[in-house]
Amino acid sequence: MTADSPPTVGERDEPRPIRSLLGNRDFLFVWLIGGLTGVVRWFQLLAFGVYTLEITGSPLLVASIPVLWMLPLTLCGPLIGVISENLNRKTLLSVAMTLITALQVAMMLLADAGILTYTMIAIASFLSGLFWASDIPLRRRILGDLSAGLISPAMGLDSATSNATRMLGPLIGGFILQYLGMSGIFTLSSAIYVLCLLLVLLAHIPGTVGIGAMPSILRDLSGGVRLALGDAGLRRILLVTIIFNIWGFPFTSMIPILGREELGLSPLLIGLLTSMEGLGAFVGALLIAVHARPGQFLRIYVGGVILYLGTIGYLSLLAFVAGGPYHSFIGCALALVVSGFGSACFAAMQGTLTYLAAPPEYRSRVLGMLTLCIGTGPIGFFNVGLMAEQFGVAAALAIISVEGFVALLALWAWGDSGPRKDPGSQ
Repeated sequence: MTADSPPTVGERDEPRPIRSLLGNRDFLFVWLIGGLTGVVRWFQLLAFGVYTLEITGSPLLVASIPVLWMLPLTLCGPLIGVISENLNRKTLLSVAMTLITALQVAMMLLADAGILTYTMIAIASFLSGLFWASDIPLRRRILGDLSAGLISPAMGLDSATSNATRMLGPLIGGFILQYLGMSGIFTLSSAIYVLCLLLVLLAHIPGTVGIGAMPSILRDLSGGVRLALGDAGLRRILLVTIIFNIWGFPFTSMIPILGREELGLSPLLIGLLTSMEGLGAFVGALLIAVHARPGQFLRIYVGGVILYLGTIGYLSLLAFVAGGPYHSFIGCALALVVSGFGSACFAAMQGTLTYLAAPPEYRSRVLGMLTLCIGTGPIGFFNVGLMAEQFGVAAALAIISVEGFVALLALWAWGDSGPRKDPGSQ
């Protein structure tokens, strides 16, 4: 496949797809970028949350940190998708990596000076979210183009890697925060982003389209929106994503509060507890990457959301009735492993189903719409944070679990619970 040729719509057979993908030097570099930046994302989210709780004592302000990370997904996701089809993708990725590196260096200097406030953390969270917003329409689109028809293994591998970072990141973040403080967090972040910038410069990235005029960009943006809203299959996939990001994923912002306030854990043990969700997600994503077949994609996708919401409900019951800190810790850890498995089913399939359901010329734009739907998460984070402040963590988890199931039932009753035909079976 040449740099400008459209990616294959369907799947091709390959006896060892993972080995084939990682044997491609350019795919390997772009995949490594996702893994390294994912580690930074998750250890910073943990560190920012714990630090905010320590200096403010407010669950709502703790929940505001992931809100600020996700807000750019809502504001910029579709636009980034369109821009990535009109500008050189390697240049875009290089510029984004340079700017995020500069941010880490500035925050490191502020932390060294001992003047790091919640406001500064909030600003850094929003700016980091701008970088995160480029991941799906830019870096994941590049991965799909480099996969040479191995779409599901490529997305599954990237999802497994992302979930591994959700396990590794909190462990690293808890350790560094406890022993090196916020200065250590930003020092390590700077070093990792510099390495990622080198990988971008060394990789050959396909899909250079040339510079488009602004009227064309705006027209392409509206075209992507119309396609996503007008196609029943795409619309249903995106609606399930919205449900997960409003009533599912936001519960993770409560884990540091659960660990600190309910279990009395140190930052290191809070990181260990948080990493259990990533452990389950990593195992689940690996199984999906190896064993998932196109006809199963939709069932895996919706089933993952159901499992995730059910586990949140179980965690709320555990917080109400479990006795003793060690018993509670073990019970919460096991429940988080199960929730991670459910999130892996969802995460691996949302990108795969969206990619396969969209025409090749619309893929970046539709993946930008997917980023917009993921960006509805701030609604959920404010929802769970406000309820935790008013009613406590256990009650907040119970409420969002019930609300999520009600939304899924409404979607099913409306007839938009999923595409009538699994895009992976085409």
